[in-house]
Parts: sequence; C-alpha cells; structure tokens
Amino acid sequence: MSIVRSNHERVSELIRAAAVNIILPRFRALGEGEVDEKEGGELVTVADIESEAWLARHLPELVPGSVVVGEEAVFADRSVFERLSGDAPVWVIDPVDGTWNFANGRPTFAVIVAYVVRGEVEAGWIYEPVSERLAFGARGEGVSLDGRAISLGTAGGTSDFVGTAARYLRERAEAAPETVRQVFPPRCAGNEYIRILSGERSFSAYTKLLPWDHAAGSFLVREAGGHNALLNGGRYDLTRPKGDMLTATSLDVWETIRDVLAPGNADAR
Repeated sequence: MSIVRSNHERVSELIRAAAVNIILPRFRALGEGEVDEKEGGELVTVADIESEAWLARHLPELVPGSVVVGEEAVFADRSVFERLSGDAPVWVIDPVDGTWNFANGRPTFAVIVAYVVRGEVEAGWIYEPVSERLAFGARGEGVSLDGRAISLGTAGGTSDFVGTAARYLRERAEAAPETVRQVFPPRCAGNEYIRILSGERSFSAYTKLLPWDHAAGSFLVREAGGHNALLNGGRYDLTRPKGDMLTATSLDVWETIRDVLAPGNADAR
C-alpha cells in the first residue's frame, strides 16, 4: 500500500506537533532524571521517548495495518526491528536525531520519519525543530526543502568538496586535501542530509547505517537526483544495515569521493 498524496501534509503536521508540544519544551530545560545513557554510551532523553510514543500512536492511523519501527522501541525490544522484513507498511521513526546536541543545548537536531513498504522507502521527512527546515519527498514525486523543489545530479567538479565522514572514513578524507577541502565529523544525520539537499555539503559517509538515521535521508537525496550506495557499490538494505555508505550530490561526486575513501573499490557504483 502506498501512502496517498493527501497524507503527506498530515505527516508533516504530526511531526511539527511532536516538535512543538513535546520536544522543544524540553530543549535547554531537561530536568534531573530526564537524560539517560543507553548501551554504547548514546544518550536518550524523555523527549526522545515521549515524542516517539506519540508519533507511534498517530502515524499508523493514516495507513490502516501499518506498523512502527522506532529507535527507542528497538532499544527496548530488539524484535521490533524484524517488522522491516514483514509485509505490513512501516513507519521508521527517529524522534530526536542528534540527541547529544539536544541534551547539551545545541540546536542541531531533527525528527526523521520514513514510510517503508516491503523494505523500500516510499516517502521521507526530515524536520529540524529549531530552524523549522522541512525536507520531504515521495517516490516518483520529487523532493522539496521548505517548499522549494530540489534537483541534484550535476557533476559538481572534481575537487574542493566539503562533506561529513565518520571515524576512519574521515581520516581518509582528511588525507586527501587536493580533493576534499573540509570534512566534518557527524553530529546529526538528518542535518547532514538537509545540507546535501540545500547544496551546503557535497557528501556524507557513514559506518553505522541504522535505518532511523538513514532511510529517509538517503532516499531523499536519491529521489532528488543524487547518488547513494555502499562503498563497495552495493545497495543500502534497511533490513541488514551493514557496511560503509556514501551519499553524494551526484554520481560523479560519489565516484570521486569513493576513490578517496575506498580506492580498492574503484570499479564499484
């Protein structure tokens, strides 16, 4: 079942409502006991938990029979992740992407929602509550950022790129200043995808590929005409999120940055 056009704005309204009523009232106002640490050292706040629960109640009402895979729900019960492999449509939710920023009073965080059918993203939303920037796209219908149509895919040159890269991929990018002018560590995947859509960044490269972080954003960039794939040329599989992934404003940029990050995979696309 595909999401009907009339529901696109309703999803945006629900995301904004969660931000206004649950997330922003806690921004720079978290009390004692409202921030916790998960396995692996990642932070979770009461805003993450409550906003995900609220969206998980309301989004399935738009598509009868649909289910939810949320970051915090999976942390509480790993079996929830298996819904991505089922036949029911899935709403994938990251209630507060960039929780460390949020918990430390920094404004770079986002709400991310992807609508997935049998492992394929059909629509995606990224909303930044502080800046109020909203990226949205649906399969075959294009992508918009704050209501402006986005078109990527131009070559964009062969050097002087600015992007984001994680861990050892950042080290490799920093070792190639003739190609990469500046590379930032990742702080909020949603923000990085919006920066690619807006033209502020040329690429992002990640080693951790959890679907609530990347399903919507990688889809939006592809749908707008950019390119996204694993560094070995493989396809990003939401149900088995393994490998290193590169997203770029065009195939030409992707290939140029891939040659920097993984020169041994020069024949991959």
